[in-house]
Amino acid sequence: MVKISGGHLVAKYIKEVEGVNTVFGLVGGHIGEILDGFLDYGIKLVDVRHEQAAVMMAHAWTIFRSEPGVCLVTAGPGFTNTLTGIVNAYFDNAPVVLLSGTAPVKDWDKGAFQDVNQLDMIKSAVKWSGICYDAKRIPEYLSLAFRHAVSDRPGPVFLALPPDVLNVKVNDEEAPLPKRGNRVYKSAPDPADIEMAASMINSSEKPVLMGGSGVGFSDCDGELLDFINRTGMPFMLINHGRGSIADSHPLSLWQGGQTAMMTAFMQADLIIALGIRFHSALMFGQIFPQAKVIKVDIDPTEIDRNRDSDIGLVGDIGLTLRELNRLVAQRDLSIWAKTLRDSYLPLIGEEVAQREKS
Repeated sequence: MVKISGGHLVAKYIKEVEGVNTVFGLVGGHIGEILDGFLDYGIKLVDVRHEQAAVMMAHAWTIFRSEPGVCLVTAGPGFTNTLTGIVNAYFDNAPVVLLSGTAPVKDWDKGAFQDVNQLDMIKSAVKWSGICYDAKRIPEYLSLAFRHAVSDRPGPVFLALPPDVLNVKVNDEEAPLPKRGNRVYKSAPDPADIEMAASMINSSEKPVLMGGSGVGFSDCDGELLDFINRTGMPFMLINHGRGSIADSHPLSLWQGGQTAMMTAFMQADLIIALGIRFHSALMFGQIFPQAKVIKVDIDPTEIDRNRDSDIGLVGDIGLTLRELNRLVAQRDLSIWAKTLRDSYLPLIGEEVAQREKS
């Protein structure tokens, strides 16, 4: 039986259970025990000059490493400085895990140094938020935070850790660590819906695929490339989805930019939307009124958001594409792709000429 402080327990959990080796943050007195734990467990702290930068670095980590990014800040302004970064992570569905110190619980609502109501301030910008009041439950709360960050549609989470919890020493047997870190459990759409979608794809003449951040978080590069090569349809990947297939692919619309994308949308008879919201940049889905829509998303509330879908496929994008690849026909749509290029290239030339004049 070994005594361990709550702060060292935080470090032990994120290193040994979740495999976290790097944390972004700014030092502060309320989180000193966690920082000491980082030294003991070999966790690198990337020390910033402003907490917003810590959150944005953790956000970038989620994109480039396809795993949660962790940031640690102190109480009061240390916490409030993170809010812009957290809101940004929320709208980008980035699994950022924000850990923050607080004023001591025994001094709450008494005018304690840097005491603010953190949960009420942040709850609308995170998937989950909580406070751990018992050092023995630190592994439980950390597991819950990481689980919410990566499950279903990913997103930022927040856990407050008061110093009078972090500084308490407990027996390690009273605070057991989980045997493994949180896994992403994937689900696939109804097979009947998959069959209907494949039939619609096979019968379309001018299909276009649009992929967003959901493509990147699904880690489905191989399935997507197989789908594009099999169906022969032009495609555009944006946000975290960009890079899943090289922009140089002959069917990519990326080199034509927004002009190519909008031209394709206005001419298409079928839009396949993978892990992307019909937001203002896509005119809330109203730019392609003539087209049928197949929307694939892990979140069922996104299927008919802003624009009704003809077929909604709720599930992991990679698993969905894997099933579709068994059913869609091998096709040559080179004439359709050439028609698109012939439509948008003159428009791009006109735009360049206008810029040169101005």
